[in-house]
Amino acid sequence: MKSLIMVLFKIGLVLFLALGVVLVLAQAVGLVAGDPGLVSGAVSALGMAMTVSAGVTGLLGFVMSYLFHWKVGED
Repeated sequence: MKSLIMVLFKIGLVLFLALGVVLVLAQAVGLVAGDPGLVSGAVSALGMAMTVSAGVTGLLGFVMSYLFHWKVGED
């Protein structure tokens, strides 16, 4: 169970970080090109997937804190 949640956490982490990077790069290209449709379109296309994957990953991290018995202040 622990290893499955750890794998899902890592997948979610990579997914939402990659989506965030793609979103910001697309918006930067839209800004440089002066294309407001690209800036807002990137959010429309990727924003929901990025937010959901970040939320699920955060919840998995919360569950992991109980499964792995993490304590406050541990490194």
